[in-house]
Amino acid sequence: MQNSGVLGGFYVLADWIYRFCIGNLIWLVFNIPIVFLLLNLLLAETMGVIFVLTGMILLLSPFIFYPATVALFSIVDKFIKKEDVRVIHDFCISYKKNYRRSMKIGAVFAAFWAVLLIDFFYLVQVGNTAFVYFFIVIGFFAFIYNLLVCSSVNYFDLPIKKLFRNVAILMFGHPILSMSLGLISVVFLYGLTQWATILLPFLTGSVIAFLSLLVFIKIYLVEKQKH
Repeated sequence: MQNSGVLGGFYVLADWIYRFCIGNLIWLVFNIPIVFLLLNLLLAETMGVIFVLTGMILLLSPFIFYPATVALFSIVDKFIKKEDVRVIHDFCISYKKNYRRSMKIGAVFAAFWAVLLIDFFYLVQVGNTAFVYFFIVIGFFAFIYNLLVCSSVNYFDLPIKKLFRNVAILMFGHPILSMSLGLISVVFLYGLTQWATILLPFLTGSVIAFLSLLVFIKIYLVEKQKH
């Protein structure tokens, strides 16, 4: 039976929400060790514990977080393209296919975030407010860059160095779209944490991946038309 009108719209919306929820839950399952550490980090009361837990999260992220995140982006990309998706099966296939590449990407990002966070905490301790804000801005742009790199894995079959370079060119070549992605993502995360905490396990990663891919695909198509 063909779905049309309001009923058809509700059906499509429900189907998307269902897919987002399943994808996000699988992503969380693959990230259980990091989720456990993150929950403990939120409850930490001393800087020593915070440093240790943050370090453990960064050490694990190339092996756990980034491969799972790239797999999540892969299935959300299929949602956008309206391809037939078996969420769990396709997630696992993408995870296995891109694991080594995602791990290398994650290693670079983990090293970057480690340096950034060490410098940030040091500046907070010494009370250098100007540089603290400067590092927050750097972190914001790095967050956007992370999202665009994860979005690009299924579009660019390139060595890691060239992949990073191409994404940087796309990001800074389209600053308004890139900044919009960062701002909308931050507002979305803030809204969830403040007013809809119960939805965090179901929508966080999937919706961020969806927003990131919409922006990346827009930039990608614009650049493709130029050439």
